[in-house]
Amino acid sequence: MFDEVLAPRYDCRPATAPVIIRDPYNFRIEQQPDRVLIIYEKDDVVRTVWLEGHGHPTPGPADFSMQGHSIGRYEGDSLVVETTKFDFDPNGTVNSGNVASSTLKKVTERYRRIGDRLRAEVVAEDPLILLEPYRFTYEWDRTEVELAAFDCVPEEARFPAQFFPSKYRDPNWVRLPGSDGQ
Repeated sequence: MFDEVLAPRYDCRPATAPVIIRDPYNFRIEQQPDRVLIIYEKDDVVRTVWLEGHGHPTPGPADFSMQGHSIGRYEGDSLVVETTKFDFDPNGTVNSGNVASSTLKKVTERYRRIGDRLRAEVVAEDPLILLEPYRFTYEWDRTEVELAAFDCVPEEARFPAQFFPSKYRDPNWVRLPGSDGQ
């Protein structure tokens, strides 16, 4: 059972792939010689996709992070991005439905430009959480807008949570052993 009022988004925790891919905010993709940057307006997230064959840094066994570690390659006219090494995320797999993801999550994205549209085919796998891979396709129209700063303010981000009834007791309530006379 997931309690909406405890969702990380109400504490300014940035969304991760694959969730951020379908968020309705602008983003920009920048090609550099050894990497691709995906810069999201949502949560001011910047993902670095290290291109294979360019001596990218290799994460160690304990190097997990919120956005994971992304390695990319070009297959024909498609950019293929594989991301692993994610932290645990209570909302890390599906935009709606609040499906968590574990440190075993792997997200594979295939981006292809078709005229002025960008198409992404996304597969999220997590053998600890999902019975089968979660797949979706998403498309965007090209735009010419500047990305706005997201500037999440924790007090303001928490405001909508007050409208959801909690499934649990008051989160500020803690009963210590012996505190109620028992």
